[in-house]
Amino acid sequence: MFVPPKLLVTLGSLVVCGILGLVFVSVATPDSYRRTFVGKKQVLPNFGDAKQQNARPTTTKNIKDRFPKVDYDAPEPTDPVERTKRRNKGKHFDGLGGVSKEPTRYSSALSSHWDLDLPSLPVAQSDAVIIAKTLTRGAFLSNDKSGIYTELTVKVEEVLKTDDDSVTRGSLIDITRLGGVVRYRTGEESLFMIVGQNMPEAGKRYLVFLKAIKDSQDFQIITAYELAPSGVNALDTPSQFSQYNGVDEASLMNNVRSAIAGVKQ
Repeated sequence: MFVPPKLLVTLGSLVVCGILGLVFVSVATPDSYRRTFVGKKQVLPNFGDAKQQNARPTTTKNIKDRFPKVDYDAPEPTDPVERTKRRNKGKHFDGLGGVSKEPTRYSSALSSHWDLDLPSLPVAQSDAVIIAKTLTRGAFLSNDKSGIYTELTVKVEEVLKTDDDSVTRGSLIDITRLGGVVRYRTGEESLFMIVGQNMPEAGKRYLVFLKAIKDSQDFQIITAYELAPSGVNALDTPSQFSQYNGVDEASLMNNVRSAIAGVKQ
């Protein structure tokens, strides 16, 4: 079969781009994410499964509004203690390669299989499972400005599982999730996130599944459920989490406690 030379060039370019996309994602992940990314960047808002959005807004602007912002040229903290603290946190997100030095004029998401084989209640995969209220949140760039992460300070309401003595009822802990909005000196903004992962909002209560960040006292979010008066809302969009949308908090907690008990046996 004859294939036009121009088509061969196009196909070859697509293959190369696909390989580069795989390489980019395979190295653009901290700790537990490194082994799960096998996708590529894509332009928003074409991400996730709209049927699993639980009526969440899906326009690019509304998606961006769910993520905190950080200036690309933001200076380091002047306080030496705070500066050291931020550097220690930021080093875990160095080398991600997702943040552009210049405005991209579009927002993008990293496709991945982070949820592959992840159950709806990932208690076995979690170092801590808590109920907490989000008090504050903010976006930060990694030390090398190649990655962006959001840090949330939460007040622990109940501890369901943990081996960390610092995670106690009433304590304040920092939890993180990759993603956030980068604001450039031109005023342009770009959102960088992971497909299917949303960001907890300040002032709301969540059941949160956490993974400890190596060589740190912090945790990263595996997934979470908002505990709203009207019922449970899955934070993330993969289909396995949607089964609890709309159920009452007591029913969800019964299932969580049973799952934790099963892991301990």
